[in-house]
Amino acid sequence: MIEEQLLAVLRTRAKSRGIVPVSGETLAQEVGVPKEEVGAALDRMERAGLLRILAPFPFLVLKLRSWSGKPKKPESFQPPAYSYSKLSSKRLNESYRPSDDALLGEILETLGETDPSSFEGAIRNFSPDVIRKALDRVRRTRSLRKSRTALFRYLLTKLT
Repeated sequence: MIEEQLLAVLRTRAKSRGIVPVSGETLAQEVGVPKEEVGAALDRMERAGLLRILAPFPFLVLKLRSWSGKPKKPESFQPPAYSYSKLSSKRLNESYRPSDDALLGEILETLGETDPSSFEGAIRNFSPDVIRKALDRVRRTRSLRKSRTALFRYLLTKLT
């Protein structure tokens, strides 16, 4: 039955909230039937409450009604070419960075903080030059509305 085939294809293409963006032609090719039959089957499925059509042909956007939130991966899943896992890219970034203990100490001393764990993300995500510029601006600031730490975090995002 075409509806069952369509539902299986839509489930494999669904995003995390059950949204399926797909062109009508692609859907027809994957199921192996003409576009007109796909359209009629989708209308029947919408009337039956299985899905909701958010955008019509030719570029369909559908929402599956009964969606568990876990997309099913195709059986022959292969990572895209030239991709690195998070672990290897993290190791690669850390291998080119010198030890950041001195910079972390400078941050803690300037901001008057004692917990280094809250600033490790800043050291990981921003270059030492940007961090030092932000620290210099914090040191030169005479009056503050909030705290030195809040100003430092704000400046990090503005100086990049």
